[in-house]
Amino acid sequence: MISKISFSKLVRGEMRQMNWLTAVQMVVFVLFLPFRAMMSMAIRQNELMREGVTTYSAVEQFSRHVGLGHAENTGLILVCGAVCALTTFAYLHSQVKQDFYHSLSLKREELFGVKYLSSALTFVVAYLTGQVLTVLVGLFYQALTEHTVFEIALASLQGILFYLCSYSTTLVAMMLAGNFLTTFLAIGAFGAYMPMLMLLRESLESVFLNTKVESIRSLSSQLRFTSPWAWCLYSGSRAGITSRITGAEKLPTAGELCQVVTITAVLTLAALALYRARKTEAAGSALAFPILEPVIKVMVTVPVSLVAGLIAYELTQAVFFEVMFILLFGALACVIIEFIYRMDIRQVLAHKWQFAISIVIGCVIFFAYRFDLPGFNTYLPAQDEIIAMSVSTPDFSSYIAYGDNGEIVYSTSYRERLDQVEWEAFDKIYELAEDGVENVKEYGLSDAIYDQNVNGVYIKYHLKSGKEVYRYYQIDKELYCEVMNGLFQDEDFREPYFPICTWDEETLNRISGIWVYLYGYSKETLLVTDKDTVNDARMEEDLEAESEFADGSEAEELSDTTEDVDEEGWYYVESYSVLDITVPLYRLSELMEAYREDLKEVSFEDIYYSDDNSYIYFYLESTYQSDDYPVNAKFTNTMALLSEIYQEQQG
Repeated sequence: MISKISFSKLVRGEMRQMNWLTAVQMVVFVLFLPFRAMMSMAIRQNELMREGVTTYSAVEQFSRHVGLGHAENTGLILVCGAVCALTTFAYLHSQVKQDFYHSLSLKREELFGVKYLSSALTFVVAYLTGQVLTVLVGLFYQALTEHTVFEIALASLQGILFYLCSYSTTLVAMMLAGNFLTTFLAIGAFGAYMPMLMLLRESLESVFLNTKVESIRSLSSQLRFTSPWAWCLYSGSRAGITSRITGAEKLPTAGELCQVVTITAVLTLAALALYRARKTEAAGSALAFPILEPVIKVMVTVPVSLVAGLIAYELTQAVFFEVMFILLFGALACVIIEFIYRMDIRQVLAHKWQFAISIVIGCVIFFAYRFDLPGFNTYLPAQDEIIAMSVSTPDFSSYIAYGDNGEIVYSTSYRERLDQVEWEAFDKIYELAEDGVENVKEYGLSDAIYDQNVNGVYIKYHLKSGKEVYRYYQIDKELYCEVMNGLFQDEDFREPYFPICTWDEETLNRISGIWVYLYGYSKETLLVTDKDTVNDARMEEDLEAESEFADGSEAEELSDTTEDVDEEGWYYVESYSVLDITVPLYRLSELMEAYREDLKEVSFEDIYYSDDNSYIYFYLESTYQSDDYPVNAKFTNTMALLSEIYQEQQG
């Protein structure tokens, strides 16, 4: 049995043998942390001196390059973890070296612990040296604060945990592989396989499940769960520069740090278990555990087959060629994998049953999507299974909702909007869903239905079971307008689509600016409520502009009128003027009341299918986010108020 003292001696001895690794990491982190901060401070100071600026926030400049939230630092730490694991346990790929290490009077667990701890300490020494030197740079430039020192210390702890997580993940890949080629392939699979599957799934759904509504959680936000490396990169780059400077960033909590510790512990124990079970003669083989060969072959071949089927569908949309592509590329993938396993061209067809299983699974998955065998696109629950339904379309351009506590919620998906407008008297909405399902059954994936006689509609089913189902349908436009006109007569139904109807005093105080963009109006035609008069005025403007261009004279520039000249000197004029009005904040209440009154009088079709729709934009809390509402000649009260405001501004 090895005592604690002898174990520590073994660790120190191993570290002495890896001095080169410590030195390399030391150089990397000194250049990447303190040197980068010092160069940034010096360059910025010189720039300000040349510009004659005397006031300079050294703390702000220093904070931009240290502490939390730097994805490049996290990426470098993860790379160091992988490199250290590869170099420390490289002997696993050599049977001679394994025989030597395993002949020592050490249990495998103890040998694993010595190697693991010693290589981890090489990183800790190098990384903490870089962080300490960074603190000294801040001290030299008088840019240190208590918060900055705390953030650097927290970043150091987080960095060490990320290193160990990357190190343990790489170890698991090494334990499963028997040589360097398959080790690198395994590391790549650990990092890229799940994102590739997610992308493939999204591609299949976007091509074949044409009624799918995008999830609230985007693909990019799901990537953090695809590998330990992705988790660390996401966690290490959350804090932004501005928030770090003010000290108001979201620091990693104890729970988040514990999550990384848990992931690392699980991976480390898995690597240790594999190390104990791994046979010495596995060195040099493709895989350390031959039982995994058919599993990995299927895991690789099936996605290749699906991609091949998608390519064939996009090129031909013929089942024969889709089957041929799946067979051809699936078989090719199996041959390549078998060659990597054996490194013998004569054995690439040795396991034909694995070929068959992989290709059959690929065909089943592809054609299940291809012909919608689960019935995803034609799903329509019975009415007695539904509690409520909701409907929304791209016509509804309001993106901002307000939570129960008064907080502003920036809605970026149709699912969120559907959640806000549920309606329990859903009989008419159910009629829309029935028409959408019938169109799917009749037209399938054909583009024949996508014409001016249909309207894209998002519908949600809230079932009694608690399940929420979202679908996108192409619905007859006449039916859609008829149903929506009837529903919009009910104020309780209409108000959720227009948050302006329920704004209170607190919400009004949050608005920082109001801009109105009137499309197709100039100063002469501003706010004419009669459509024919507006169109006549536009026509006169067009004719006047064309005549002035034709006789070679310089035309008077219209508001936001675009002009172009071809090579022969002919002028082409797009007389689509845009007039913008800035509404003073003290007129906000009047504008809100006028708009509310107009909503009671106009129909859904008047609002969204008018030829002269313009928009009112309400900007909230000094942000670039806005809540926008349509306005046209039918909004007589709103237009009259805007005309009054514009005339006041024109004097």
